[in-house]
Amino acid sequence: MAVCPLYRHTRREEMVARGKLALFAADLERPAGEPLPTFHRHAIDHCLLCHSCEANCPKGVKITDLVIAAREEIAREAGLPPGKRLFFALLGGKIPGLARMLKFGALFQGLAWRRIPQSSGLRRRLPFPLTDDHTVIPRLPRRQLADFLRARKPADSGPPVIFFPGCAISYLFPEIGRATIRVLERLGFTVLVPKFVCCGTAARAAGDRNTADNLQHQNHELLAALPLGAPVITACATCGHALMRYDLGGRRAVDISVFLMEHRARLETLLAGRTLDLDVTCHDPCHLRKGQGVIREPRELLDLITGNRFRDLAHPELCCGSGGTFGVTHRELSRTIQAEKIAEITATGATVAASGCPGCLIQLREGLTNAGTAITAEHPVVLLDRLLG
Repeated sequence: MAVCPLYRHTRREEMVARGKLALFAADLERPAGEPLPTFHRHAIDHCLLCHSCEANCPKGVKITDLVIAAREEIAREAGLPPGKRLFFALLGGKIPGLARMLKFGALFQGLAWRRIPQSSGLRRRLPFPLTDDHTVIPRLPRRQLADFLRARKPADSGPPVIFFPGCAISYLFPEIGRATIRVLERLGFTVLVPKFVCCGTAARAAGDRNTADNLQHQNHELLAALPLGAPVITACATCGHALMRYDLGGRRAVDISVFLMEHRARLETLLAGRTLDLDVTCHDPCHLRKGQGVIREPRELLDLITGNRFRDLAHPELCCGSGGTFGVTHRELSRTIQAEKIAEITATGATVAASGCPGCLIQLREGLTNAGTAITAEHPVVLLDRLLG
C-alpha cells in the first residue's frame, strides 16, 4: 500500500489498489441502469495511473487498465466535462487549428503571464481557472517543431529511424525534438518524422476511448507507409508507453536513451572524451521506469554526458505527482507529492535534474522554482545535444 503516492499522503483506503478493487467488485453487483455512486467516482478519479501498484503486485493485476475501464463507464454515463471535450476535439482534429491557436497564444502570453527570470517558465498576472500564484507553466514557443521540420534539410544516407515526437514536444518543447533529430543525424541515421497526431494517452486516461482509438488509427495509417525495419524512437516516456499498445507492423518502439546506449560505441567516438561540467540526477518518469521497464539506460547516458558525475535519488521510483492532468485538477495533492520529489532532488547536490518526460519536466520545473533553488530540469537528449554542439 505504501507504494501508492496518493495513499502515502492521504492514508485513505479508496486511494490504494486494494480499495479500488473492492469498489470495482461492488460495482459489478449494481442493478442495471443504477448510476455509479459519487464515492466510487471520487475514488476512480483519484489515480495517477503511475503503475506503482502494478510494479509491486505479486499477482500482476493490471489495476490501471481497470481504472481506465471504470473511467470509460463514467464517460458513457455522464459524458466528459466540457473542457476535456474541447481539448480532445482539438487533439483529434475534429476542431482544426490547435497549432495556430498556440502560436497566437505565444504572441500575447506576456499580457497574462509574467516571465520568471531564474526559470524557463511563466507565472500568471491575472486570475485563470485551475491556476494559482504558485502555478508555473512553460513558455509557448513561437516556432514549433513543425516549423523546424519544414526548414530542415534531412540527411538521407544512413539507415532509417522513425521519430514519434508527440504533442508536448511538438507544441511546448520543440527543443527536445530538434535535439533528438540532430543527435540521431550526427550518429549517421536518416530520421523520418511523419505528421503523427497525438498518441492518445490523454484521451484514454480520461475515459474517451473513441478519441484514443481514432488517434491510434490515424498513426497506424502513417506508419503503414514507412520502412518496416525502422525502429520508432520516442523522447517522451508517455508516448513510448502508448506505442506499446500499437500494432507497429513488426517495428519496435524504443526510448531515445535506450537507442543511444545501444549505439554507445559510436556515440563515444563522436563525443571524443568531451563532457559537460555539471552534476546531474535523474527523475524516472513512471511511464518509462514502470511502464516500459527502462531504468539503466538514462543513468548510463547521463554518466557519459557528465563524465561519471551522475548522482542518483534516494528513491528514484517515486512519482513526481504530475499524472497528466492530475496536477491541474488535484493541485494540492499533486504538490504534496511534488514537494517530496523536489526534496529528494535537492538532497543529491546536483545542479541539473534530468527526465525523459515533458510532463514530468513541467512538474519538476514548477516545484524547483517554488522551492527557490537554482537547480534546473532538462531532458537528457537536450544535454547531449548541447555537449555535441
